[in-house]
Amino acid sequence: MIDDLLAQAAHSAWALPAMFALVLGDAFLVVIPGEAAVSAFGALAVTAGSPPLASVIGLAALAAFTGDACCFLVGRTVGLTRWRWMRTTRVQAAFAWARARLHRRTAVVVFTARFIPFARLAVNLVAGASGVRPGRYLGIVAIAATAWAVYQAIVGAAVGLILPGGPLVAVVVSVTVAVGLGLAIDAIVARIAARRSPSMTVEPPAVSRTAREDERMMDDQTGYDPRFLEREVPLPLPSDERETQVLTYPRFTVALDTARRFAAVTAVNIDGESLLDLPRAGEWDFDPRIPTTVQAGNDVYRNNDLDRGHLVRRRDPGWGEPAEARAAMEATFFYTNAAPQAAGFNQSKELWLGLEDHVLAYAEANDHRVSVFTAPVLEDDDPPYRGIRVPRRFWKVAAWSTTDAAGAPALASAGFVLDQSDLVEAATSRAVAPLGGFRTFQVPVADIADLAAVDLGPLTDGDTLVGTSARGGSVWVPLAARDDITL
Repeated sequence: MIDDLLAQAAHSAWALPAMFALVLGDAFLVVIPGEAAVSAFGALAVTAGSPPLASVIGLAALAAFTGDACCFLVGRTVGLTRWRWMRTTRVQAAFAWARARLHRRTAVVVFTARFIPFARLAVNLVAGASGVRPGRYLGIVAIAATAWAVYQAIVGAAVGLILPGGPLVAVVVSVTVAVGLGLAIDAIVARIAARRSPSMTVEPPAVSRTAREDERMMDDQTGYDPRFLEREVPLPLPSDERETQVLTYPRFTVALDTARRFAAVTAVNIDGESLLDLPRAGEWDFDPRIPTTVQAGNDVYRNNDLDRGHLVRRRDPGWGEPAEARAAMEATFFYTNAAPQAAGFNQSKELWLGLEDHVLAYAEANDHRVSVFTAPVLEDDDPPYRGIRVPRRFWKVAAWSTTDAAGAPALASAGFVLDQSDLVEAATSRAVAPLGGFRTFQVPVADIADLAAVDLGPLTDGDTLVGTSARGGSVWVPLAARDDITL
């Protein structure tokens, strides 16, 4: 009787749509039995003759991919703290786990998480919120979803072929086996992670903070906020095939080029209205979340005329409540936020370091909020020195809210390049020539996108340096004083 009912259900028109809905819902609500549904239909495919096993696998893979892509979009759109459930201890711990691993081993993490319901939700949300490039990430998600669908359906089909007793026995046993295997995978992954975690800890230099305190401070933050201004500005990321490690800190984010060991992009939100002038605090240190081998430490800066130049300025994230501002300022002292700069230019505190202040003053009528993006220009022919290559140029883009001619909210931006080429000498024993001048230019934002191979998205549309083109007739304006800046 029950076997007949199951056979009729398997042949009905709603069978596959029902499975699709369960798998899709499972991407958002872990209590929905997506895995069990695919295994059950895999069993029915061989015991009842319908639906076809290939259709079960194909629709299950499509539903899994669609659900994971939607979660990615949710993370990209609303972030990781919008709703109350996101701010619970367990969920934030899952986000921290995903954030610490996702950018080091993207494919491994995505494949592993696809088989663990709550983990895949966390990974997809964090990937979206962290600004991971959609093209590459969703390609990995599609492969993982297909592998997951094949696995779940084959489990059910194998049970149906091996065990006698008809559809009922096959469905019950296949669901039991699918759930058991899922729990086993979860336990194995947890045990492996527990065994590996001690070896992943990096011994830091002797400073006042401990690595655990650093990790706790940074994992409690979501970094740069793309919705800080009235118009959303996604985290810029390299437009080429470079591998980057995206690291979040209090109110700023660093996309680290792990091959060059310097940032490809930094992004910080600055609230000038609540900016605090706190005493300098912080000691330069390695970020304990990633290997020291992908960071440029103090060996680069010892006994020469190179300074550890802040990319995100110490004061920029230091706004709001004093305790939060102090923690954000201290977080700017990780080597991931440093790049070698000629001592004369870095310590002069002249035009380059004052650009944010100038833009903040200009934006005073528009709520004092500014987002700033900064990094060295990492070129293949930068001069080698002590295992790294010294960048010769740096770029900076500042963005703020404004209104268009119709009074609607709009985005404004200004781009700048600092050239320290005259200060960098590619000699074997020295990196820096006798101190000389440096040059600062205001340049089209589109030129920066091309020069640094970074996708600057809407920042190019709001460029205040009008009448220029990145691919013809481009004008770089030398800056000698703040009055030379076009805003």
